[in-house]
Amino acid sequence: MRNFIPVLILVAVLISCSKYPVADQVVFGKTWTGDDSKPWAEAFAIVGDSVVAVGSLEEIEKWVGPNTKKIETAESNLIVPGFIDCHTHFMEGGFALSSVQLRDARTPQEFINRIKAFALTQPKRQWITSGDWDHENWGGELPTKEWIDSVTADNPIWINRLDGHMSLANSLALKLAGITDQVKNIEGGTIVRDKNGRITGVLKDNAMNLVNQVVPDFSDEQKDKALIAAMNYVAAQE
Repeated sequence: MRNFIPVLILVAVLISCSKYPVADQVVFGKTWTGDDSKPWAEAFAIVGDSVVAVGSLEEIEKWVGPNTKKIETAESNLIVPGFIDCHTHFMEGGFALSSVQLRDARTPQEFINRIKAFALTQPKRQWITSGDWDHENWGGELPTKEWIDSVTADNPIWINRLDGHMSLANSLALKLAGITDQVKNIEGGTIVRDKNGRITGVLKDNAMNLVNQVVPDFSDEQKDKALIAAMNYVAAQE
């Protein structure tokens, strides 16, 4: 009996020090690792909430025990790391990042200057969208098309407030949308007018569709820039 106890202790130590402890789960399927030196794997092993091994079928089979849960994926499926659905509008965010930046504009003049500077970098007739402006930054006065018409004569402007419930159009965008002072009110939306009943360029909620329907789809070049902007931003976060 005295000799048996040390043997049990030795076995327990050897099990605890094993290179391949038993995995809780193993997943079999084509897996992209993100490691340039070994980009592809056939399976991976999970212990608790951690991936502990990624490799070939032979390598991962060493982690399988009697109680290991095995998950087989279809041959047409691809497993990739790090993608979590956190309700991120990835491309929409990329378009915003690659457009004029207005969220922290603190005065009407700064608002106008930023739009002017950005418009000078864009091809003529190309729509300028996004912006994420906040009129509360300068006391709550809504911007108007008159603020920006003189600096955006060559580009339709359709820039949204940061909450997405209202946008500002310049005169060119309104013209392309066929919107005049005689436009009728829209149920579920607001067409902001001045004290004389003239449109200011700000449309809210359902009224925004009057312009949305004429905004062209982004070009491939714009989509590429937006994707790169979004990926760079995400990669820079800790």
